[in-house]
Amino acid sequence: MQVIRVISGDNELSALDFQKHYRMPVIHLMDSDVAFEMKYSKGYWPFLMLVDSEGKIVYQCTNLIERDKKLMRLLHKLKDASYPAATMAADGVYYMNSTLQRSGEVEKLLQNERFTSIAAGRDGQIYTVFTSLKNGNSDIVMRICDGTSFSKDISVAATDADEYDGTVLLDNKNQVWVCWTSNAVDSKYQIHLTSLKDVQDGRESLIVSQSEDDAMHGRMTADDSGTLWITYYQWHNIGKNSRDKEVYLRKYSNGEFSEEIHISPTDVSSYEDHTDPSISIMNEQVFVSWSWDFHRPKGYTQDAKEPTIFARTISQDLALGKLFHISGHRIDAAPMLSSASNNNLWCAWDSLGQSQKEPVYRKTLYVRSLNAHDATGKEFAVAEDLVNVCSPCFAFDNSRKGVLTWSQSENGKDWSLWKAEYDSDSNCWKEPTMIISEGDPRFGSCVYDTQGILWIAYSVRTDKGREIAVKQVD
Repeated sequence: MQVIRVISGDNELSALDFQKHYRMPVIHLMDSDVAFEMKYSKGYWPFLMLVDSEGKIVYQCTNLIERDKKLMRLLHKLKDASYPAATMAADGVYYMNSTLQRSGEVEKLLQNERFTSIAAGRDGQIYTVFTSLKNGNSDIVMRICDGTSFSKDISVAATDADEYDGTVLLDNKNQVWVCWTSNAVDSKYQIHLTSLKDVQDGRESLIVSQSEDDAMHGRMTADDSGTLWITYYQWHNIGKNSRDKEVYLRKYSNGEFSEEIHISPTDVSSYEDHTDPSISIMNEQVFVSWSWDFHRPKGYTQDAKEPTIFARTISQDLALGKLFHISGHRIDAAPMLSSASNNNLWCAWDSLGQSQKEPVYRKTLYVRSLNAHDATGKEFAVAEDLVNVCSPCFAFDNSRKGVLTWSQSENGKDWSLWKAEYDSDSNCWKEPTMIISEGDPRFGSCVYDTQGILWIAYSVRTDKGREIAVKQVD
């Protein structure tokens, strides 16, 4: 029997975090616009459906009651009627032979390179980090471009452990840093940190997080002194179950970590999940934003509900600023923060809500500027009425140029890579234009080099599977 978990509204990285945390050997059905959920479960959960080998629904329920006798009888019946089937494992998941026949992977699994992060050095070098899944194992890999040619792949973290979701940056000394998620120590997922120099010298990575459970989604920035600021979320228990997620931060300076700072609020119920943090710096003020599964707790704004993007500042001495919300009344996730050269800080996020054109759910990519105390200006919809949005990313250079890149799907199947340029004089975003559509480009990131040339890294589908491409864009 093949187990399929329907992912309603979330993106692939959030779904992957969930799967790895619970060690679930399941296949994901990405239901980004909740069309599947609305058809079969009418928006209620937990939701379970059993389908036989001919595609007939033999059982379905919501608000599942443990030890459901009818369900147990059906499961035993399906198990008794099952037949031996060859399986293959990929990234901890076993796939039936019939599934792999459809994708042409019976003899050999396709590779899967995705989740890019790109940075530019003062010397003109371009550094791209990505997650590489080959032969059933997930690793962190780097490629360096000197402007014309690429280096061989550099294994940043390539052990028997599970390593994924890498992020790269350069500090003010042109030192290259990478952080990622790994279960290399005690089988717990933690945030790891290393420099390119330490990789080349064969030194072990540093463990940033101090989670008693799992920690995931590490993101970092560097201030003018070269101090690294790293944010991530940790899983916590609710009773005996690991369910709650909370956002944390540590800074790293002169070879030492600060204490671990709890960024998400501690005076709300533990079921108020906080996830997918992003971090940036403006005028030496550190900002962290994240998605809060907001249930309007007492003492907090009533002008928001459901998953909402919140932010707060952290001072150099680790004092926390006041919380404020950036989004409001839709299902808002995956924030991305970045500071512009004109002392503006921008946040982009993925927002799910009712379409203005037809009675279905659709996604919108929003941006909004903010300062140290609140969001400023109105939400601006860069792209609207989409089935799915993937990996929004900002890039700004020192000459007031700026861009937002992302991938989008209008039908849930085909993907294209887009950009919207920033008009610094008018402080607004221009009409978006498509960059590329061949190969379903996804999981992108972007950066300006020292000459003001825009570079984009992304994952593209080929005969070998998904491969990373890096290109200059006019």
